[in-house]
Amino acid sequence: MKLENTRILLTGGSGRLGQHLIPLLEKVDGIDLSTPTSKQWDITLPKYPDFLFTWHPEIIIHAGAYTNVPEAQRASNNLLVYETNVVGSERIKHFADLVGAKVVYISTDYAENPDRKNIYTQTKLEGEKFADMVIRTSFKDRGTWGENALKKVFHPVYTNADWTDIIASKVLVAIKKFNSGIIRVGTEPKTLLDLARQEYSEGKLSLLRRQIGY
Repeated sequence: MKLENTRILLTGGSGRLGQHLIPLLEKVDGIDLSTPTSKQWDITLPKYPDFLFTWHPEIIIHAGAYTNVPEAQRASNNLLVYETNVVGSERIKHFADLVGAKVVYISTDYAENPDRKNIYTQTKLEGEKFADMVIRTSFKDRGTWGENALKKVFHPVYTNADWTDIIASKVLVAIKKFNSGIIRVGTEPKTLLDLARQEYSEGKLSLLRRQIGY
């Protein structure tokens, strides 16, 4: 997908991934980038902001979503999660069709093996059908475990997740390389312990392994 000299709209620019995508996109030659806040464009509402029709995008990277997984499971939040991740995605696709834009949807790698009881996963999976290109990925912010690292359980389950800044770079490469379909973005399989090893000294990790018997 050609990014140079195009008008690109990014939703979720204040989110974890969005904050890393913005500086990368700004380095693309000739790009005209817009990153409206949720106040400027509430994607759960049927009305589209006027500025989108005077400056209409050619590509919409839809990274905006309700991503707090534990809170999403609360019955009181279920409607908001659905409106944001499903209805919002549908409205973005409808607007994209009006102006002839392509939609790149940032999904979750959990969509590959969805848990029917997980509201977040189910709504992200349903939102995929409103995109031209779907990127399934997972990421963690550096410092995720922080001072409480030794209280966390780094169980021996393999993941393709990586740090958010690394995944953001790979997401941009994937968008440039493909035009449509479902694309998996990640790095080599590793355990969370492997990922933690990049941040903590071997001494701390040895203590951690003794505490959890791993």
